[in-house]
Amino acid sequence: MLIPKYWAQYKQRFELSGTADNTSDTFNSKQATIKRYGWSDVSQAEALSHAKSRVRETHNRWLAGEDILRRERKEEYNASNGIPIREEIISEHDFPENELSNNSAAVTKLIVTRNSYGAQVANVDNIAIIDVDNKDLLGHLYPEHYSSNGFMPAIPTYQSKPSSKLKIWVFILVFILIASVIAWLGLSWLWLLAVMFGVTAYLWQQASQRDKAHAQKYTDDIASLLPYMTDVIKKRVANHPTERFRLYQTPAGFRIIATHDTIAPSDELVAEWFEYFHADANYVRLSQIQQCFRARLTAKPWRMGEVEGKKLTKDIPAKNFWFGSNNIDVDSSIEQRQDELKARKQWIVDYDRFAQGYRTCHYVESFAGKEASHQLESVAIKAFVDWHDRACRVDKALPMA
Repeated sequence: MLIPKYWAQYKQRFELSGTADNTSDTFNSKQATIKRYGWSDVSQAEALSHAKSRVRETHNRWLAGEDILRRERKEEYNASNGIPIREEIISEHDFPENELSNNSAAVTKLIVTRNSYGAQVANVDNIAIIDVDNKDLLGHLYPEHYSSNGFMPAIPTYQSKPSSKLKIWVFILVFILIASVIAWLGLSWLWLLAVMFGVTAYLWQQASQRDKAHAQKYTDDIASLLPYMTDVIKKRVANHPTERFRLYQTPAGFRIIATHDTIAPSDELVAEWFEYFHADANYVRLSQIQQCFRARLTAKPWRMGEVEGKKLTKDIPAKNFWFGSNNIDVDSSIEQRQDELKARKQWIVDYDRFAQGYRTCHYVESFAGKEASHQLESVAIKAFVDWHDRACRVDKALPMA
């Protein structure tokens, strides 16, 4: 688990002749402007030095004829670019391990960070947390009605029935026939308008009924996910009697914590759990690459009433506060930067206060295999679960966000 405290960015323009220019962003076949991020747990200066060394290393590969990525993007938590988690560290904790545990790890390490939209996130190295989204479950259970692609909410994909299309063609033919009769008899066109208004009202009513039916089906399908998930976990512990899980429901899915033993994200068993429980594909990639499990602890700002009530802006100010004024690629003035950092601090104070009025999930039930129910629970896991439940306010009668 690598979550650096300090970050920097550095860019430099190189020529094939070996000269360099730190100011230009342009390049051609004989030029390359390379930008890289650097990080450190020691200091901002060391992070900048690391960024420069990464630029030099990339430059050498470019000189050798390799096709390079010239500019790294600013994703805070990306599965594909090999850059560590870039989130502000709020606190760090160690949970002691029970001496009777058969795991060789001495402690469980937890780092609490603030993510790109301001929420607090738990990053833990050896307690498995499995994130499951409703959209993935809907796509799995009802593939004929829901799309399973990407990160967009699952959307019903009902196809128009042949009878509906036939009605449309009938109405078109009727309009043509009425218009022909009116033109032939020299009657008022108000008759055609009256028919058109009547048909429009009918079609509107039919569409409203379909929308209500779709909305009701979506509500019913969402309601079916909790019984399905509990059944899935029951089957798992029945077939794997040494395993134990806690199930939580989140605003858009489920969170499962394995509580029978500590385990590394790279363990094959974790991959098996991810597949069995239909874990979110992006979360799976991130966990395996960053070698940690994550759980959001506080509300997403856009789900909070204070944002809708204009008491809090949806976006946290100064998202790129990491990069100090001694960086080469700073776009804003020092005065502007200070104003942004001040706004960021005030936003965090307000957000953390408002977030106390929400919970991120609620506890549903625990499941244990026959053998696991008689095992002593790890002290570290029990301590983490208690801490997690307090941080997420799972037992409070609060709205989820």
